[in-house]
Amino acid sequence: MLIAVCDWLKGLPEAINTTWERTVVQQCVVHLIRNSFRYAGRRHRDGIVRALKPVYTAPSEAAAKDRFQVFAAECVNAD
Repeated sequence: MLIAVCDWLKGLPEAINTTWERTVVQQCVVHLIRNSFRYAGRRHRDGIVRALKPVYTAPSEAAAKDRFQVFAAECVNAD
């Protein structure tokens, strides 16, 4: 197995790497976004989802980094 995408359940990445030592384990984008909501109030969640969509739908890593910089700048200016 080359890549495993999971919800980051406690112990799961370690179990996968114990079974398949060279497997890259990463967290699912949906779970990353969902977990990030704990740092924002409920009234801001819809806006965060809309603002992050261009980042996680970017066609390449470079484009995602550029889009994230825009997102981060907007967050700083929102304060």
